[in-house]
Amino acid sequence: MNTSWQPLTPDSRNHIPAKLHHWLIDTGSLTAKLRHLCHHFSVHLIQQTQRIAQPHEARLLELDPGASLIDREVQLYCNTNPVVYARSLIPLKAISDRFQDLDAMGEQPLGEKIFSDPQLQRSPIEWCLLTYQHPLFQHAIEKVTPPPLHLYGRRSLFYGAARPIMISEFFLPAILSLER
Repeated sequence: MNTSWQPLTPDSRNHIPAKLHHWLIDTGSLTAKLRHLCHHFSVHLIQQTQRIAQPHEARLLELDPGASLIDREVQLYCNTNPVVYARSLIPLKAISDRFQDLDAMGEQPLGEKIFSDPQLQRSPIEWCLLTYQHPLFQHAIEKVTPPPLHLYGRRSLFYGAARPIMISEFFLPAILSLER
């Protein structure tokens, strides 16, 4: 099931709750922002697998049909609360080019690696509303109680390796309790 991603424009503000808008538009490192706001920040790996890119992923990541990628899913925690579900698609060509260690990061934050590389360029941010019908929704809300009905998310491509890397971040309800 494909999610309907939309460009983040001034009109988007009309469709995104005001309390979440600043989280979606921030182009800096989400990891750095959370480290600043949280007494204890951590990354919990949900799963990381190597698989063949789906056709829409291959198009987005400029891959040949049948190309492999790393599909990494994590939750970012602030203290004991999950505040963000993040999913990264990392083409194997990007790993063999510049990021040999990305496939073995475990519970290290990918954001630190990405934002410490001055050669990487971020695409414009897109946003979406993830609903319970989407297959990723159950992964996203793992350990979230009570479960929300939907999640707002953003995604970007990062260019600078042989192939772009995609990072999607979905904001869990506990994010609203953090001071900006």
